[in-house]
Amino acid sequence: MMPHQTRRLSTRWMLAVVIGLLVPEHAHAQWSASPVIGVGPVIPSGSLRDAVREGVALKLGVWWRAPRVPVGITTEAMLAQFGGGTATDGLRGARVGALTANVTTRRHDRRLDLYGVAGAGWYWMDNMAPRYLERQAPGFNVGIGEVVSLGHTDYFVELRLHAVRATSQTGGSWMTFVPLLLGARF
Repeated sequence: MMPHQTRRLSTRWMLAVVIGLLVPEHAHAQWSASPVIGVGPVIPSGSLRDAVREGVALKLGVWWRAPRVPVGITTEAMLAQFGGGTATDGLRGARVGALTANVTTRRHDRRLDLYGVAGAGWYWMDNMAPRYLERQAPGFNVGIGEVVSLGHTDYFVELRLHAVRATSQTGGSWMTFVPLLLGARF
């Protein structure tokens, strides 16, 4: 799929979600915002696995939700710090930062809740040369999570695949990694 086709598909998908949230029954819903924080291991995959080792990821964000609306929306900032690779071209201290917008599925009035999450954003790569040519690139993410609600705080565990459109010198076009995050929404 060509980059402009990917952008067009992402734009149409996000537009459909926004229109769905603006239908009359959801337009006047009382939306509330909650801060989100999560931390955990990040596992490189694909060609990135040859250059770096596992590391740690941190995310901060805001989750918007409304009663009786079947989806929530999150905006997040994430930082993933990887360990140096074992290959001769290992990337010592490689980092990936991201700003993403996501849609999350949700159910209502449950203490234990499985959810899905998908979104897109802009990613920054630091200390990735010479393996990856770009320092900034678009990307997307998709994943699942489990929430346990205790009082006014939701605790979660989340597994998400991030795919970044980053051209490597070996010709690969996607850099992928998987953070497993534990966190809370307040």
